[in-house]
Amino acid sequence: MNLNNQKSKIRPGRSMARSDLVRYYVSYNLFAFANGMFGIFVNILFFTKFSILSVMEYQAAIQSTQTMMFVVSGYLLRATNARTLFSIGTIARSLIIFGMVFVKGPFYVPFAFGLLYGIPSGVFWAGNNTLSQAITRKMNRFNFLSTNSAISSLAGLVAPLFAGFIVSEAHGTGIARYRIDFIISAALLIVAGLIAMSIRENGEKRMSFGLRDTMIGNPDYMRFKIFFLLSNMLTIVITTFVPIYIFYLTHDYLLVGFFGTYAALVVIASNISSMYMQKWICSSYRMLIASVIASSFLYLIDGSYAVAAVFVASGIITFLMTPLGNAAMSSFMNFLDGIEYSSGYWINREYYLVSGRLISFLILSVMSITGASLYDYALAIPAISLTVMGYIKVLK
Repeated sequence: MNLNNQKSKIRPGRSMARSDLVRYYVSYNLFAFANGMFGIFVNILFFTKFSILSVMEYQAAIQSTQTMMFVVSGYLLRATNARTLFSIGTIARSLIIFGMVFVKGPFYVPFAFGLLYGIPSGVFWAGNNTLSQAITRKMNRFNFLSTNSAISSLAGLVAPLFAGFIVSEAHGTGIARYRIDFIISAALLIVAGLIAMSIRENGEKRMSFGLRDTMIGNPDYMRFKIFFLLSNMLTIVITTFVPIYIFYLTHDYLLVGFFGTYAALVVIASNISSMYMQKWICSSYRMLIASVIASSFLYLIDGSYAVAAVFVASGIITFLMTPLGNAAMSSFMNFLDGIEYSSGYWINREYYLVSGRLISFLILSVMSITGASLYDYALAIPAISLTVMGYIKVLK
C-alpha cells in the first residue's frame, strides 16, 4: 500500500519533468529554426550592402552588449526567474528584427544593430543556461546536449535552405530582398517565447547578486576558463566567415543556404554517432583535436576546387567539434552540480567566450583594414584552429 502511494507520488513529478523538457525542446528549437533563417543572411546582407568589415563590426557589437546583459541578467534573477528571461529575450529579439525591416534607421547600421540585438541575446542566453541546468539536473547531460543539438540541427536542415530559396526568389535590393525571410524569423521567435512561458520549471532564482559573484577564483575552475577562452575562436570564424566566402566565390544565395543545411546534417550525424561512442570520444580526444587542425588546411585550396574544399573542411571540422564540445560542456555542467549558485559561473563563462570571439573578429578586422582579400581570411583559419587544443584541459 505504501509502495503504491509512493509510485503515485513519483509519477506526476516525472511526468511534469518530461513535459517541461518537451516544452523546452520545442521552444529552443523554434528559436534555432528562426536563428537558422536569420543568422546567415543578415551577414550576407551587411556584406553585400557594406563590406566584410561591417560584418565583423556587427558581430563584435553583438558580443559586447550580450556580455553586458549577461551580467545585468544576474541582477534580474533577483526579481524574476530563468524561464522569464528565456521568454523575454526571445520575443525582444523578434522586435529588433521587425525594427530592421520596418523602421530601419539605426536598425540598418551594422554596428548599431549589433549593439541592439546583443541586448536580448544576453538576456536569452542567461535564461537558457540556468533553465537548462535546472531541467536536466537528474539527467545524463551528455545525452541531453547531444539530443538537443541533434533536434536543433534538424531545424537547421530546413531553415537555411528555406531562407536561401526565399532570398534567391525575392526581388529588390538591400533589405527588400531579405524582408520575407526576416519577418518569418521574427514571428517564430515570438511563438518560441510564448511556449517558453508555459514551462513549469522556473530555473534558478537568485535572492542576492553582485558583480563580484561573477569573478570566480575557484582554482578547480581555471581549466574551464582556458577552455572557454579558446573554444569558440575557430567555430565563430567558420560560422561567420565561410557562408560569406561561399557567396563571394559563387554569388549564389541558394548555395549559401544549402551550406547551412549541410552543416546541420553533419551536426545531426555527429550527435547521433557520438551518443554511442561517448567513451571512445573521451579517450581519443587528442586524435580528434589533431584531425580538426589538419582539416583546417583544406581552406587554403584556391581556384576551381575552392568551394568543394570549403564544404569538405567545414564538414570534417563540424563533425569532430560537435562531440568535443558536448563532452566539454557535460564536464562543466557536472562541475556546476557541486556549486550552490551557478549563474555567476555562467556569466563568468561568457566573459571568456566573448573575449575569444572578439580576438578572432579583431584578427579578421585588422586583415580587412590592411586590404586583405577574402582568400587571405581563409589563410588565417589554420592558425586559429590551433586554439582547439584548449579542449585538452577539460577532457583529461
